[in-house]
Amino acid sequence: MSYEKERDEVINWLKHPNELGKEPSKIEYVKEFTDPDGVHCLIFKFKAGLLSPWCLAIHSDSGIFSEEEKYDEKRDVEQAQALVDYLKQYWKNVALNAEESKKRAEKAKPFCAFVLKAEPRFEPEEFLKLYEEEWGEKLKGVDEDKDEEKDGTDARIYSNENGLNIVLGYMDMRVPNNEAEECAQYNFFWKEAVETTKTHKAHEVVTVMGVGEIKDKAIFYAKALTTLCRMDNNIGVYTNGVVYEPKMFHSMSKVILEGTLPIPVLVWCGVGKDEKGVSCWTDGMKTFGFDELEMVNVQNKQASEIHSIMLFIVDYCINQDISFHDGEEVGLTAGVKAKIVKSKGVNVDMDGETLKITI
Repeated sequence: MSYEKERDEVINWLKHPNELGKEPSKIEYVKEFTDPDGVHCLIFKFKAGLLSPWCLAIHSDSGIFSEEEKYDEKRDVEQAQALVDYLKQYWKNVALNAEESKKRAEKAKPFCAFVLKAEPRFEPEEFLKLYEEEWGEKLKGVDEDKDEEKDGTDARIYSNENGLNIVLGYMDMRVPNNEAEECAQYNFFWKEAVETTKTHKAHEVVTVMGVGEIKDKAIFYAKALTTLCRMDNNIGVYTNGVVYEPKMFHSMSKVILEGTLPIPVLVWCGVGKDEKGVSCWTDGMKTFGFDELEMVNVQNKQASEIHSIMLFIVDYCINQDISFHDGEEVGLTAGVKAKIVKSKGVNVDMDGETLKITI
């Protein structure tokens, strides 16, 4: 049999931007087999370009897949079985994840940030004006009492059209115990982070309340902080164990207008380097109900590369609503797999456990 229909389906799969990204220059059906679990599999070999080596792809009961691995005629069934096993585990994880998604929503930590102020002023009216200007939405005050200010504190609660509430709690004092200054040093994107943070004279606690989807809360929270970053008196955003520069925070949040979560402002990916190698960790995954992630003492890779890989993983987990599990091996990209181990936190969540990723 030539399996023309299945061949065309493999070609369409390969053309996807996340895979080969184009139609292979050549593709041929090789053979078929049925594995011990009864999964029927067709083996195809293809060339990305005329001078490219033959690579292996499969069309099976579990799905179509390829890691663009070089085709080996002597090991093709073994190669194909490895891809079938990967797909079987993937679908098991999908079923497991559907149940885990509910549990993640229940254990998700609240979104919370401290907006650092150059001068001790609370400016809710300016916030409302700029929010409507920025996002084209008008917020509604909830139980607002303008006479509530006491002992240098004040608060406002505003609701959006989804029924979620943003709470702005003003404190006429610095963040206690030099906590913000300590964490500002970890923002490797902002050289003046520590010196600027030292100058703050007051702060504003920002959090989201209400019943709703985590992603809806994340968007509302990010929108509010982005608007606050436009106000001249606000000189930093302390959240996720670091202090963000307002201009950079605002710039990274523009993707909200495209309907995309601004992952870098919702989850911080920290990077450190010593004689043992490069380490990278997340701070903020728990607000989405996930365990924090770490790569520890990675050798032979630049810090920027490790940081990019971690951002890719974070984006994948949050946007696909998929979590990793202790002991599993997952495919990140073609030919790149990661081993997952859950153990005591090294650079984050030191009193708990994090998922260590080894690539």
